Amino acid sequence: KMSGYLKKHKESEHEGVRYPCDQCDYVSKDTGNLRKHKLSNHEDIQYPCNQCYFIGKSARILKRHIQSQHEDIQYPCDQCDYIAKCFENLKQHKKRNHNGKQFP
Repeated sequence: KMSGYLKKHKESEHEGVRYPCDQCDYVSKDTGNLRKHKLSNHEDIQYPCNQCYFIGKSARILKRHIQSQHEDIQYPCDQCDYIAKCFENLKQHKKRNHNGKQFP
């Protein structure tokens, strides 16, 4: 018998099972991402920053905002003088500026 994870993987990656949002054109490969999409885009749940007027649509977005705007965390590029405030921005920088070289 197939495990739940393996079954979902097979359905989404090999059988093309998709879960459309009933409120917009978004389509997800799994129900978890569809739920997150609905919460962050169609529910009136807000995540306000306690240090400024920023309001995030999810806890993850608020956390990224706080780290990049209010904490002194820096991610220096090991190939040039670029310094990012967010790890995702450093990954994008390296991809665009250093022959597409990405982090492992």
